[in-house]
Amino acid sequence: MNSRTVKKISDIPMNLDTAIHVLAFICMLLIGADNWSINVGVVLRIDQVFLCLLFLLILLRRSFIIPANNWVILFLVSSMISVVLAVDIFRSLLFYFSIIYNIVFIFYTFTNYILIYGYKNLINLFRKTCYVQFVLLLIQMALKAIFDYELPFLPGFGSYMGVLRFNLWFYEPSYLATYLVFWFMLSCYMLMMAGDKSYIKDVMMGLIMFLVSTATTGFIGIFLVVAIVYVIWPANLVKKVGAFMVILIIAAVIAVVFRSTIEQFVGRLFNGSLNDASGGRISQWKETWNVFLDNFFFGVGPGNYGRYFGKEDTYVPSNVTLDVLATLGIFGGITFFGFNITLIVKAFLVKTKTVGAGNYLLKATAWGLIIFLIILQANQGYLRLYHWMFLAFLQGALCEYKKPRKIKSKIARVIYGQR
Repeated sequence: MNSRTVKKISDIPMNLDTAIHVLAFICMLLIGADNWSINVGVVLRIDQVFLCLLFLLILLRRSFIIPANNWVILFLVSSMISVVLAVDIFRSLLFYFSIIYNIVFIFYTFTNYILIYGYKNLINLFRKTCYVQFVLLLIQMALKAIFDYELPFLPGFGSYMGVLRFNLWFYEPSYLATYLVFWFMLSCYMLMMAGDKSYIKDVMMGLIMFLVSTATTGFIGIFLVVAIVYVIWPANLVKKVGAFMVILIIAAVIAVVFRSTIEQFVGRLFNGSLNDASGGRISQWKETWNVFLDNFFFGVGPGNYGRYFGKEDTYVPSNVTLDVLATLGIFGGITFFGFNITLIVKAFLVKTKTVGAGNYLLKATAWGLIIFLIILQANQGYLRLYHWMFLAFLQGALCEYKKPRKIKSKIARVIYGQR
């Protein structure tokens, strides 16, 4: 940040900055609180209220800016056309307002937080919220496992084949695991690539939370993260072999200590069909694909999948990509994933102004979003609040760190908006 920006920040009363930090902490802490909500046609959640307050306080700083992103505009336009052509226009309008909400109150709000206070400060705050979630998840588990008691506002997720399952305040364990995989990837990258040992505790906490949640998607996420970081880790052969042995030892300990969990939620990937392991989600993909083909250009409308079949609104696709394609059509799919992918590509193409932590943190965030998008395919939902928060992380980090190279590739120039 330049000296002029620093001077402006110092002129703001400290109590306003403190309020913004507190609200940002609360928003990130509760960003996955699916179960703390009410349904008013669309789901209204407690964290959305805090996000509105955070947006207003940042506005009070008179420093709210909207970084140019053509993909956001294209996504809004294509989605609006899908609304007009929807099975139920009113319901689609409600979902369209949710899209606008996510863009304004999450994507641009967290982007502006980063522009004011810096990306490293935001990540430090984000890590603290993960620590709190870790403690709360252990309390949730201990109360049920030891005292057979559940807090009314923080119940568990029951059990499967005698194995207790926990989801904190997320909709289900797989949602918690999908959220955690971003933090886990970022932490593993910073530990191994940047050599930041402070992330050791993050990695260990993340592993424990995956095991407590029992979600199969979480175990897939662990495997992908460890495999990717191991492959890209620029170490010599001796260190590579040593690290591989450590990984095997940790895996063996987990297999023994959490034997029942591993047998039920990892073993089912090999003991039956993938459709059974996915809880029947895969079998629905063909149906959703056919809906997309029949409504190729603009889909059946946001939030209209169930109504297209004359069923309840709770009848939804079981894959996020097919969800986007079936409800928003090919143009909505291209603009939505174009938005995600170009942010990731930018992170790998830019030349950062600073060396060291800034460069590593930018790449770690990009890898985190990649793994998150892969694991997200196990479920539906392109409007998950934490997805848009992670997009804001990357957008804000790019705004702070990037110094574009002179790109000769026509595709890269399109990504950067260069002529």
